[in-house]
Amino acid sequence: MFPSGAASANLTGDLNSISIKFSKNNPENTTFGKSTAQRLSGIRDYTVDYAGYWNSASNEATVFTEMNASAYTLFLIAPASHTGSPTYSGCGLINNMTVTGPHDGPVAISFSIHAGTGSLTKGTAA
Repeated sequence: MFPSGAASANLTGDLNSISIKFSKNNPENTTFGKSTAQRLSGIRDYTVDYAGYWNSASNEATVFTEMNASAYTLFLIAPASHTGSPTYSGCGLINNMTVTGPHDGPVAISFSIHAGTGSLTKGTAA
């Protein structure tokens, strides 16, 4: 992640789950006499969900600060580290953060980023 007004923050050491939902709203415009639904090409959207272990020195402070600032956050996801693996990047807004845990165990953190400006971009690791 590249928080607003700060150097990049690598949260991967604390995360254990990342999922990307890329969607598109294709509104229906079927007219009388059609036997199959007709649709217009719609607007793209995405959500990136993160989950892992709470770490007050890195992830919680970064996510909390970005959410309070209502600032766009640039992110880069590289699911694998070998050459040719897919990478995903975008610029979005953090829309939620949850910190949960028992009184005597590890504390979990989860947060989501919604599309902000631009689109989700797919690349490959060099």
